[in-house]
Amino acid sequence: MSHYKTAAKDKVPLGQKAAFGAGHLVLNLLPGALGFFMFFLLTAFGMDPFLAGLLGGLPRIFDAITDPIMGFISDNTKSKWGRRRPYIFVGAILSGLLFAALWQLDAENGQTYNFWYFLILSLIFLIGNTMYATPLVGLGYEMTSDYNERTRLMAFANTMGQIAWMIVPWFWVIIADPDLFADQAVGVRRMSTVVAAVCIVLGVLPAIFCKGIDASNMENRKELSFRSLASNLKDLWKGILQVSKNKPFMKLCGATFLVFNGFQMVAAFSFYIIVFYMFNGDYGGAGTWPAWFSTITAVLTAFIVIPIISWMSDKWGKRRAFIISTVLSIVGYILKWWGFDVGLNERFNQTGLGQSLNSGVVSTF
Repeated sequence: MSHYKTAAKDKVPLGQKAAFGAGHLVLNLLPGALGFFMFFLLTAFGMDPFLAGLLGGLPRIFDAITDPIMGFISDNTKSKWGRRRPYIFVGAILSGLLFAALWQLDAENGQTYNFWYFLILSLIFLIGNTMYATPLVGLGYEMTSDYNERTRLMAFANTMGQIAWMIVPWFWVIIADPDLFADQAVGVRRMSTVVAAVCIVLGVLPAIFCKGIDASNMENRKELSFRSLASNLKDLWKGILQVSKNKPFMKLCGATFLVFNGFQMVAAFSFYIIVFYMFNGDYGGAGTWPAWFSTITAVLTAFIVIPIISWMSDKWGKRRAFIISTVLSIVGYILKWWGFDVGLNERFNQTGLGQSLNSGVVSTF
């Protein structure tokens, strides 16, 4: 793979890469902020843990349904701005506004009211977010026809996307700071507007500056109207069934599902493990460690892991790079057991290496 050279016409300009990367930053910032803010449903708004769990899970089912529908709509759209960019532009604005509206909660409204308010707004928010995210991902595959340049584009975008994970862990530190906000509820409401503004400003950049393929003369385009709604849904279902017969693609989908959800599960639990297990629920004792844990992980991913994986993909091919990186991830997740085991850590801290590392960390932070 390393001997192949990308033609000049297939290279994506740096400005377009940056705009596309800004879109991916938003693509990570919205769900990342949503995940960290969910913690405050319990502490700031007094939501029952079971109901909070429902609010985290039920919208995901709805999201799984809207994604292929939005993909179908975007694929069959014909406009002078292309089939992706109009949805990205409108979706970015809707996502930001609805995210801010989602968190305008008040504990005094009562748990039942807050539950239904949050659930309904979550479903509407996901429509806006799907309108943004699905065409954005599709646009990335259409910005270049070159196999390797597409990999470099995605690597660049994912590196910028990791910036979101360097930021979102600090939301819980900022929101919970009594010197900044009167209480956590006020902090959530105000920070949600900040996140919304950033997402709108950065989210529209791909729609303005990125260019995909010219789809104006594409054939076999379906009519998008209420009159053809039933037939379009039927065609969409047929398409899903046809794709499901592609065994290599289904294997890739299964691997992506397991890798992505495994990462999300471990990432979500890390905060609770650090605060409630390692520090016995003592927020003061935990300090900023949960935020540093996620931020350092994101920094290493952005500036070390992604460039290495991109190089491996160019050198050995995407399949081999995927297998190697997945195996390394599995080993890393297993090692987290050692990292979270208090007893093992205490014994390690008594060794010379452990004392040296601790001294270095203390002097750094």
